[in-house]
Amino acid sequence: MNGLIRFSMNKVAAMVILIALLVAGGLYSTATLKMETIPDISFPVVMIQTSYPAPPMDVMDEVTKPIEDKIANIQGLDTLSSTSSDNISSVVVQFKQGYDVKEKKTELEGLLQEVALPAGASTPKVLTFGFSSQPAYYLTLYAGEGMSQMELNKLYEDSIKPSLEGVNGIDHVNSIGVSSTSLDILLDADALSVFNLSAVEVTSAIQSALTDGAVGSVELDGKSQMARVTGDLNSIYGLRNLEFATSTGQTVLLQDLGDVQAVNESKFIARYNNQPALGIRLYKMSEANAVDFSNEVNTVLADWETKQPAVTFQKIYDGADEVRKSISGILKEGFIGIALASLMILLFLRNIRMTLIVLVSIPLSILITLIMMSSMNITLNIMTLGGMFIAIGRIVDDSIVVIENIYSNLEKAQERGESVIIMATRQVSMAITSSTLVTAGVFLPLAVVGGIVGQMFRPFALTVSCALLASLVVALTVIPMMTKLLVLRSRKQIKQNEHAHDGKVTRLYERILVWCLSNRIKTLLMSLVMLVVTMAITIPNLAVNFLPSSGPEKLVFFQVKYPYETSLESNDMQSQEIEKMLLDAKDSQGGALFTFVESLVGYADSDDTVPYTTSLTAEISEAEDATLVLNNYVELIKNQLPQGTEVTGEMASGGGGLNGGSFSYVLKGDDQQLLEQGAALVKGKMKEFPELTKITDTLSDAKTEISITVSQTKARELGLNPAEVRDSVRMWLAEQRLGDIRFDNVLYSTVVKLRDEDKGSLEKLGKMPISSPTAGIVYLQEVAKVEEVQAPAALSRESRSQVVKMSATIDAADQTEVSTRVAAALDAIELPTGVSTEIQGVSEDIAESFTQLFMAMAVSIAIVYFILVLCFGNASTPFAILFSLPLAIIGGLLGLLVTNESINITSLIGFMMLIGIVVTNAIVLLDRAQQLRHEGFSVRHALVEAGRVRLRPIIMTAGATIVAMIPLAMGTGEGVLISKGLAVVVIGGLITSTLLTLVVVPVVYEMLEAISNKLFRKGKGQAAPVDFNKPANLEG
Repeated sequence: MNGLIRFSMNKVAAMVILIALLVAGGLYSTATLKMETIPDISFPVVMIQTSYPAPPMDVMDEVTKPIEDKIANIQGLDTLSSTSSDNISSVVVQFKQGYDVKEKKTELEGLLQEVALPAGASTPKVLTFGFSSQPAYYLTLYAGEGMSQMELNKLYEDSIKPSLEGVNGIDHVNSIGVSSTSLDILLDADALSVFNLSAVEVTSAIQSALTDGAVGSVELDGKSQMARVTGDLNSIYGLRNLEFATSTGQTVLLQDLGDVQAVNESKFIARYNNQPALGIRLYKMSEANAVDFSNEVNTVLADWETKQPAVTFQKIYDGADEVRKSISGILKEGFIGIALASLMILLFLRNIRMTLIVLVSIPLSILITLIMMSSMNITLNIMTLGGMFIAIGRIVDDSIVVIENIYSNLEKAQERGESVIIMATRQVSMAITSSTLVTAGVFLPLAVVGGIVGQMFRPFALTVSCALLASLVVALTVIPMMTKLLVLRSRKQIKQNEHAHDGKVTRLYERILVWCLSNRIKTLLMSLVMLVVTMAITIPNLAVNFLPSSGPEKLVFFQVKYPYETSLESNDMQSQEIEKMLLDAKDSQGGALFTFVESLVGYADSDDTVPYTTSLTAEISEAEDATLVLNNYVELIKNQLPQGTEVTGEMASGGGGLNGGSFSYVLKGDDQQLLEQGAALVKGKMKEFPELTKITDTLSDAKTEISITVSQTKARELGLNPAEVRDSVRMWLAEQRLGDIRFDNVLYSTVVKLRDEDKGSLEKLGKMPISSPTAGIVYLQEVAKVEEVQAPAALSRESRSQVVKMSATIDAADQTEVSTRVAAALDAIELPTGVSTEIQGVSEDIAESFTQLFMAMAVSIAIVYFILVLCFGNASTPFAILFSLPLAIIGGLLGLLVTNESINITSLIGFMMLIGIVVTNAIVLLDRAQQLRHEGFSVRHALVEAGRVRLRPIIMTAGATIVAMIPLAMGTGEGVLISKGLAVVVIGGLITSTLLTLVVVPVVYEMLEAISNKLFRKGKGQAAPVDFNKPANLEG
């Protein structure tokens, strides 16, 4: 350290150049750092999605179970769950922490290639989860006067979409409501029966006629040339006149067997403010800068509106807006904190030059921190910015201690010179080095904390640690150098006793300290009583949550799920009524309650149409309470729709859904009927709790299903078996996709299916013709019983066993208390025999995360003690310093109670941060006491004199940290996710620990020294009484 200090004093020119380079590097890093709302969190979860045209039971047996069996033994598997619903199989694979999700995704894709799935099943899609997998930009596009919807579709597909796909950082574009051209071949069941043909035969004949491809190579004139066979079927007219041979030798045309229709329609229906529109979702790459991505998208959209005045783009959601708002809020609160810290320092030093020297450490330390963040690929987000500004108060601590000690020594020095500055800096170098290393070391355990907590707070911890280390270097180099330039070379002399106004406070503290040292047992008992009483009063009255709630949002989402039998057309009609109701609603001031409403009919965040679902996005007027409006309109929408319709609503949140407290109750068993009975009992009990909202289950409402029971005897008599009947029925009911076919220079997506009127009733289904090898054409009703039955809408499994999962959102301040109360009520239910239960959700998340953090705190304390032992060279002094930690708990808990904040992940991080901060005061105090003892002072005399000298820097450093955090503690902006609870804990903990550390730590230190002297017989007799009328000699 001495070499570093002397270098800064002797090589001023080199230091100035180095500072200039650091400033330039910091500014460059600021401009180039990637910006996002929160760190990109990738969950160790992979979903496998497969479509298969079948009811839930068949999807489970033929698709889900084979996939589960194949991947059940993959290395690193934590949990395996699945949901099988109409036409869709979803298998969720959760891996243990530490496994690379991208590698596991690749491994799963390889295993899935080996799974034998039935004909008609799609290739399984393997999807990963994370905040980067969410759309970065939502918008709608609609046409004005003079442009038809067809023209808008063509303009979008041909020009607008390609321009969006060319944006830097774009991953992919999802388009909702864009119509596509398809060719539907609609077969007439009666005509097929007349000509004794089956759907299978017709489909095969069409595929054969459309077949083309290479057949090999031939030698012509000594040259090898490829040969290719193509048909002459190149128009819809030719397709309609395609010939078929019947079993009687008769020739019929396709148009005699059905109709061929060219259809232009969309899988989904999109509207903006009740007029036709296109919904567009833009996904950015995880490494792309959110703000740059947004700016380029906005530029592209503005260019299109200039070139095409007839089209209008309406932004629904832009993730970069959250980034801008978050960063702006954090910066505002941070700079207010800097200003308050500056006033605090000026108040104590009463010297503008000295105050300016200290304040240099803030921007310089931050710029150095930004350089280190850039080198570690840490992004600029509310976590890292919050960490940076939360560290501001602590950043100036080292500089305050150095400058205050330099100032005190210059006051007393007979002759001011560089040697005084060097000596004063060296006096406190060990204290600030050890305290900074301790504070930075506290965050090391966060590097090994797993899950969401680790991923969220690791960048925060690294940022704080970098800022602290940067402040240490600045305090030991820049501060002494600037003092030399601005103070030594100035004409103004520092007057002795300039701080005589501090005398009354110092003398009061001395009397209190002497009394405490003379009444050590009473002092410790009083401190213990304060701690116990505080914990008894606060802990039972504090809510316990996973994460704090973020600030209010104005963008809301409604998800409407009609009964499963609802068609897309019926859904669309009812959804238009909802849109009209929302658009007609007025706020308290007579204006529109919803500034816009976007409706996506049939869309449920997948490429497949879900005809009974509608997603609505709306923005609530600034004049209204968004949460209240959301809850009211969930009920209003539900009351307007048919019974059995489910309506859920949620606020848009930059936290990616992290803020909501969830409750989940899982029933496990082998009998599906018993599970359904148990689920009805549990769901009914959950509805009795008003704190539980959005109650859903994996069964959803029961739906009707067509059951076709094949008679083995009748089928065998007619030359059929159940498998042949099943395949024939599937060919009739399911669309047979022929792929993309180009006719007349138009690309059609072509399907073969039965006309709707031929399968619209049980009677018509019973008359479905089936080709028998012995009996010719027979009807389905001749070999099977066709009936409607009740069936579950979805079947869920966990660890390859069937389950039913009930979920709800906890709308309460104390989510843990509600979760515990609900769980107790559900456990009292008498469930059917063979059904077991398991609680999941917020309680499980809290238990796991809190356990990890408490372990991290224990490791942090061990690291602190180890660093202190290295710095002090003994074990007793660090042990005394650790007694400052319980004193911080008092203020931290009281702060949470007074501000009505909950105990959550961020407040626990605050307590962890206190471990590093509060010991700083004790280190500064006992380091000086150790120095005085080496100079020959008795233990008590050294403690009193160290307290006298260190009182002002201790109060200054604590005060600077406290006032710097006040804006963050009071903040209501986006940064509240990280800053508020943490800042409240640190402020409260610092207040009590600073006041009590000044007396409790010296008491413990003296007691330990007394015990040590008695044990090792090193005592030198009782310390002589201190004469406070005569100041102790503090020179040297």
